[in-house]
Amino acid sequence: MRAAHLFAAEWLKVRTLRSFRACAVAAVILAIGGAVLAGSAYTDPAFAEGLTARDAAADVFGWPSAVLRIPLLVLAVLVLGSEYAGGAIRVTFVAAPRRIEVLAAKALVVTVAVALLATLSLSLGYAAALPLLRRAGLTDVPLGTVLSLLGGEVGYCVLVGLFAYAVTLLVRNTAAGVALTLGVLLLLGLVLAVLDIWVRFDLTGLAFSAAASQVTTDPFSRALPVVVGWLAVPAVFGTLAVVRRDA
Repeated sequence: MRAAHLFAAEWLKVRTLRSFRACAVAAVILAIGGAVLAGSAYTDPAFAEGLTARDAAADVFGWPSAVLRIPLLVLAVLVLGSEYAGGAIRVTFVAAPRRIEVLAAKALVVTVAVALLATLSLSLGYAAALPLLRRAGLTDVPLGTVLSLLGGEVGYCVLVGLFAYAVTLLVRNTAAGVALTLGVLLLLGLVLAVLDIWVRFDLTGLAFSAAASQVTTDPFSRALPVVVGWLAVPAVFGTLAVVRRDA
């Protein structure tokens, strides 16, 4: 089966998942809700005092991005986890015996699906918040800056999706994939911040969330090897396990 056919087959499987539709709806609702909430806060002159239009736009993208990552990472986990849960992965590998190509096609599906949903959700959220920002006089932001802010948040969501997929590749379980990914995203930064006190060395930059945030604003920063490591370790060991063991 050619790569294009593999991608089309994996894309079809994802689109027909009920959970895909649920995650997509949740992503849109959370993004719009988060953006409107941020925009509403700035209609209060006391809250918006000293704030620039760019800062407000960054928050209107940042707040919803923080919450919509949860349905997006669940979606990324389900791309592989749902097949292991139902045993359909065996049928997949019978139809397409080249397992690495199958895994690559799934990773591409995760990238495309997360990027499209994040772009759509955040764009709708920004459009919903624009009247509120206009009322607060915080809309004087160049289009290029808006697109740059949107691109940064979409890039972060894609990195989160790929990390969730790589973790699921390693653990082969939907619940474990979601739990481990959320743990790394939400808790590891706090744990490293506490450890800083004991080792007297800045460890927070080693957290996936902090490193990914830096990479989305500066792709060639010193955080890039950290992000590559977080993605590569579970992906490599997970791929080896899939290739060498029975599904």
